[in-house]
Amino acid sequence: MEIKPTVTLYETMFILYPDRGGAVKEYIERFKKVVEEQGGTIAHLEEWGLRDLAYRIHKQMKGYYTLLQYRSTARAVEELERTLRLTDGVLRYLTVRVDESAQPEPGAQKQPSGEAGKSAEDAPKAEPQS
Repeated sequence: MEIKPTVTLYETMFILYPDRGGAVKEYIERFKKVVEEQGGTIAHLEEWGLRDLAYRIHKQMKGYYTLLQYRSTARAVEELERTLRLTDGVLRYLTVRVDESAQPEPGAQKQPSGEAGKSAEDAPKAEPQS
């Protein structure tokens, strides 16, 4: 009896050095090819562009952000992360497994509920004590 590997939805965010922004398409194609060679399929791709980093990484204050969503096995994730680690232009990357049962329905918006939905302006002001 053959055990079939499970295909799961993953998201990988990677940040490229800002001076590599012109070659973003080549990097994306390389990473997509790695996933597809391992039997995965690309579900969605978002290029966020050049953005400020939260803190300095390798003396850089900006980075070129890209989000890649794909369905694959864990083996494809391992190979993609290995490729990202060995690629000189990549500042950072992070891969997460997406919990598909927790995905909001398309078009549904979150409604604030209870105290968590109130802003700081709506909160009662503290009275100064003498």
